[in-house]
Amino acid sequence: MIKFKSTRTKLSRKRLIPLAVFFVCNGLIVALHAGAKEQIYHTSDEIRETAKIFLEKMTSAADIPTIDIQINQLDPRLRLRRCSEEMKAFIPSGSRTRGKMTVAVSCSSPVNWKVLIAAEIAEYAEVIVASRTLARKTVITQHDITRKRVNISTMRKVPILSETQVIGSTMKRNVRNDSVIFEDSICMVCRGDNVHITAKSDYFSINMEAVALADARIGENTLVRNKQSKRSFTAKVVSKNRLVVTL
Repeated sequence: MIKFKSTRTKLSRKRLIPLAVFFVCNGLIVALHAGAKEQIYHTSDEIRETAKIFLEKMTSAADIPTIDIQINQLDPRLRLRRCSEEMKAFIPSGSRTRGKMTVAVSCSSPVNWKVLIAAEIAEYAEVIVASRTLARKTVITQHDITRKRVNISTMRKVPILSETQVIGSTMKRNVRNDSVIFEDSICMVCRGDNVHITAKSDYFSINMEAVALADARIGENTLVRNKQSKRSFTAKVVSKNRLVVTL
């Protein structure tokens, strides 16, 4: 039997080598072109990181573990030319500085552009909440309250953070179980209460009875009227229905 050597394989290999080189080179060109294109524009992560660093500096978030900053994603179709200098971040006029807000990132060279990014700064704190439903005029005791960690950045009112501010005070309105107790919900001295006043100086002190003319919390000054002289004056609340005046 006569055997013939096939040249088909050799010819195929000879043809495949330059073809493979062509595709490899073409792939490299495409990759380099894509990489060069990416270098022309800022990535969304770079822009978002600029905004986050700005907010962290503004809120001292690195030193305050109770603050959490979230930056929303950008539209992936966005193409913003790379800056020749560092991008600048700022709070637009009229924007909030806590809770849900907007932060702007801009560039001035070589192309002037600005993008607005939705963000949220959440600040958490241990606040006083009702451990049961509290009716108006209830005098609060230790058993009526508990503590809870909540986001206070979205609250329009000031929550109470210390138990000493609330124990012994009177509810000015109804509060449901597990609800935050705000400063304007209580009074340590309430309007119309009979209060004890101590007027003191470095040499003597005088005690007197008076009537509270306005609501107040511990540490606040409020107007009272002396029962005997009927004279009105301002005194500082130190505890339940007890106030002091420094002469």
